[in-house]
Amino acid sequence: MKKIIMVSTNNTCRSFIAESVLRQYLKEAHQEDIEVISRGLVVLFPEPVHPKAADMVRNSGIEILDFQSHQLLQEEVETSDLILTMTEEQKEKVLEEYHGYKEVATINEYARIAGAVIDPYGMGDDDYERCFIQITRLIQKIWQERLGGNEMIGIGSDHGGFALKKAVIKHLEEKGYAVKDYGCYSEESCDYPIYAKAVAQGIKKGEVKQGILICGTGIGISITANKIPGIRAALCSDTFSARATREHNDANILAMGARVIGEGLAMDIVDTFLETKFSNDERHIRRINMIED
Repeated sequence: MKKIIMVSTNNTCRSFIAESVLRQYLKEAHQEDIEVISRGLVVLFPEPVHPKAADMVRNSGIEILDFQSHQLLQEEVETSDLILTMTEEQKEKVLEEYHGYKEVATINEYARIAGAVIDPYGMGDDDYERCFIQITRLIQKIWQERLGGNEMIGIGSDHGGFALKKAVIKHLEEKGYAVKDYGCYSEESCDYPIYAKAVAQGIKKGEVKQGILICGTGIGISITANKIPGIRAALCSDTFSARATREHNDANILAMGARVIGEGLAMDIVDTFLETKFSNDERHIRRINMIED
């Protein structure tokens, strides 16, 4: 089970909101392999959540649990997979005062959106609402692009890629991946934009985490997918490109041409793409943000 910790200073507002919103996504997706909690960096004694933060969460339809603020503990850091802070200063404090962590990032950094979550403490209702909207959008982006889909792989093709798609599905299932087939379902002539859009929308909705698209050359189907905001589809005909596009571009769809590469090479490309992690390098995050802008 993956464990995520949302961290703020006092754990009575921002980290509580982030935990609540992500917990709702997990609940609606029936995703039980991710645990999310929230903690504070300066919690002298347990306190209830700030009433304004509680109202924001409750009014959005999210169930409020019996919540008390808690100090972030060393043993929790060691057992976590991901720690998301609300600001760069909080991130630095975690890095300085704790050890044994696997991954620490600001919530903006992890969502690849510049800036930091505002602190509404002592401010008015409009500021709390602005903070809630900001966190909600960040969590939505993280869910759609990095956490959703239960690790499931979405796959689609036109008639030209149908035979290779069947072989890729068999290969993935033999390796233990869950696969959602968005079509087509025969070698009868069809239009590749339909299936490119279906897989891309599957990623956007959180139905699947990553996608594979196949047509005759891979060109038309990748062009179509890249028309959808938030989708980064990479056409690859070699394993070097598949590795590089995951490390540098955080590509979420692999496109291939069934009339360009053979089945054996296609499987190597698929394996490389799915097994390679994004580097999280600041340069690449900046460039991805420029693409999305």
